[in-house]
Amino acid sequence: MFNRGARKAVTIVCAGPGYGKTLAVSAWVGRGDPPGAVAWLTADTRYDVQGLWADLLDALRISGVVPQSSVLATLTPGVQFGEPELDRIVEGLMHLPTPIVVVLDDFHHITDPAALDSINRVAEYRIPQLRLVLVSRTEPDLRLSRLRLVDDVADIDGNDLTYTAAETREVCARSGVTLGDGTLTELHSRTQGWPAGLRLAMISVDEAAGAVPVLEHFSGNNRRVAEYLLEEILDRLSPSDRLFLLATSVVDQMTAELARALSGRVDSKHVLEDLVARNALTVRLSDRPHWFRYHPLLRELLQDRLSAENPDSVAELNRRAADWYFGRNEPIDALRHYAYARDWATVAMVLGQVALPLILTPQATALVSALSTVYDDVARLPTAETLIVALVCDYQRHDFESMQRNADDAALLLSGTDDPLADVYRIIIAIAHTVHARATSPSRLVATADGLLELLDRVPRREVPASAAYTLVAINNRATGLVHEGLLDRAQISLSAVRTQGGHLGIGLTVLSAASYLSLVEFLLGDLDQAEIESTASLATAETRGWAREPQLLAAYAAAALVYLERADFEKAERYIDTGLAASTTGSDIGCRLLLHVAAVGVAVARRELSPARTALHRLDLLAASVVLPALLVAWSRACRAEVAMVAGEPQVALEVIGDPGDGVDYASSLMRITRAKALLELARPAAALEELRPADRFAGFKTLAAEGALLEAAAHGHLRRDNTAVERVGAAVALAAPVGLRRPFLLADAQIPIQLNRYIRLSGDRSSFVTELADTFGVVTEQTTPPATVLQDLTERELAVLKYLPTMLKSSEIAADLFVSVNTVKTHQRSIYRKLGVSNRREAVESARYWEML
Repeated sequence: MFNRGARKAVTIVCAGPGYGKTLAVSAWVGRGDPPGAVAWLTADTRYDVQGLWADLLDALRISGVVPQSSVLATLTPGVQFGEPELDRIVEGLMHLPTPIVVVLDDFHHITDPAALDSINRVAEYRIPQLRLVLVSRTEPDLRLSRLRLVDDVADIDGNDLTYTAAETREVCARSGVTLGDGTLTELHSRTQGWPAGLRLAMISVDEAAGAVPVLEHFSGNNRRVAEYLLEEILDRLSPSDRLFLLATSVVDQMTAELARALSGRVDSKHVLEDLVARNALTVRLSDRPHWFRYHPLLRELLQDRLSAENPDSVAELNRRAADWYFGRNEPIDALRHYAYARDWATVAMVLGQVALPLILTPQATALVSALSTVYDDVARLPTAETLIVALVCDYQRHDFESMQRNADDAALLLSGTDDPLADVYRIIIAIAHTVHARATSPSRLVATADGLLELLDRVPRREVPASAAYTLVAINNRATGLVHEGLLDRAQISLSAVRTQGGHLGIGLTVLSAASYLSLVEFLLGDLDQAEIESTASLATAETRGWAREPQLLAAYAAAALVYLERADFEKAERYIDTGLAASTTGSDIGCRLLLHVAAVGVAVARRELSPARTALHRLDLLAASVVLPALLVAWSRACRAEVAMVAGEPQVALEVIGDPGDGVDYASSLMRITRAKALLELARPAAALEELRPADRFAGFKTLAAEGALLEAAAHGHLRRDNTAVERVGAAVALAAPVGLRRPFLLADAQIPIQLNRYIRLSGDRSSFVTELADTFGVVTEQTTPPATVLQDLTERELAVLKYLPTMLKSSEIAADLFVSVNTVKTHQRSIYRKLGVSNRREAVESARYWEML
């Protein structure tokens, strides 16, 4: 850095006190890096042009570069020192035999215009043998634009002299102090790499026992830091500027307008820019050029001084800052300063009217951070306002029981009150009750959401500008409750509206929740492709925004797990189950957490693994026992218990667990009927299983259940020797399953499934990749079978009439009665049909006739 600067005519080292400017230049000189001898002069505040050059010439002669023959060897500036003498000095410098580096330390002390002008003139000559290094706290008042234009000025500022985190670690190590990463990071943050601050921290360690406790609490209130800052900065300011710093220390960043609101000074912009120019540990933010901030250690000292000298002003100054931020629609900063002022009534008002929806955005953490001081006041003297603020913090921390208690206590305090803000507070309390229902009691979710909507309808929107966002939150939670009740069509309409409108209101987590539950609805309706698209899109969005562990995402994890379970991709299903359960450890959406356990049971059952199935069911039962479940979750829980019982070889127990599914055509009833049909098949009661699955269109609204129902019908008909009907139902199942990749139902532990699938393949000629994959799973031969022999002779009209009866289960006598002929006549026609088709039995005759499209 200094070596590069030494190639320029002038190097300016400009930084505030404590940045180690002099030490840095001294270290450079001590290493022998300068391109020649060094003449060092520390400036004095009393310097005029004559005094400056008198001492500077002495420094040049001491450096040993001035030969006896040089004019510089004997020149002594007098009282009348002026341009002629300066010209002689310039001539002498030009004729020096070796390069010289002139270091002018504390250059900010030189204020005499003539002295400054003389340095400026020497610099503009760009003397080849001369390098000027000016060390100053403020930017030198020199005319260097022409030199800058030709790139002959090097600037080294506070940013260049600030310690990096690695350098901070090295300084600590050289001081014999070993720190953990967390303490080191905190120390670097507090000092901002300010060399003086770090040195004072090391001195503090020398004076105390134990480095870590001292450095963890190292601040501007440290005695040595305070002494240094008072001596080097505050005591050098005018009384009015000192008051300005004290008043503005309540904010961590400020504009001139904010500083004016706090200090009352109309010249705030000038004061701030002057502090920056004087390097008084005040900086202009590089990314926001109209904003300024104080060094953290300076601000801490200022805040300490303000509290000691004028404690009554602290709350008022914070209130002014809050009003300023609120007027500029920056509610989080406003809330932070209202909280500092302990003005909880205003905090609760701002939350209810404007800011609470931010809890559903990426700003949630910042919002709660601004409010977290409320807990001290809640413990000391709870009021409706402090309880309301606390319950908002509880929500973000997923402490739903504490949130509910605070909401109930606040409601009691508000009962009978005529507070004009009571309705605003009641809205927040109603939101808390809805959130608590979602987290712990999904059966109450629709009712609590309805209560919130009724309250919002009563309160004029002008009183609660955020009511549009609150309404969407209520609708979203109501729709979530409807999903758990199995009322999917109504839920889907509401969730779609929330997803669309929530984006306009900026409540990203609510939008994510709606999208996640939409993917779950798509799964329940049987559109596995859309469910996969919706759920993975929600998960990808969450991953991008850092929301992967947010409770609003659990429905997407559940939907993805269930989709891959249905597709028999068990490894993927398990990944989503595990990730979803890890993300839901706080129990923030108990309905979806339960569904993740349902999926875990489903994976173990599909694999026919009894021990893992029982373990997963135990976890499901523990969770289900803690709450009153809505209809859909009740059905799913029963179905899981029944499925595990069947894996254990106890189908009768399965029937008892399911009980009476009712006559409804909703998902819950349909799921239980499917499960009962499986148990009845295992009990060798195919006719009863078919009765359970009637009417045929019972499952029409749910594609996956319809496919599974068709497959169960195929198995039942197969057991009853109704092969033609069984094959037809397999075809119906394939038609529903193939487009969405549904495979799990085909893994049913029933011998009729592979048998009927084989017949379906032979009779239909279906060689699709989906069917081929299923056949491979069951070991069914899918190669192209030899076509039935060519028809040897056309069938007569009577033979064709008999042929149409062959695919049925009617006996020869029944066919004869239906055709009004004798049994012998029917048998004669059958033998003739077999001969003409080149087959030997009734089944082959049917297959051949279908192949030749005679049926």
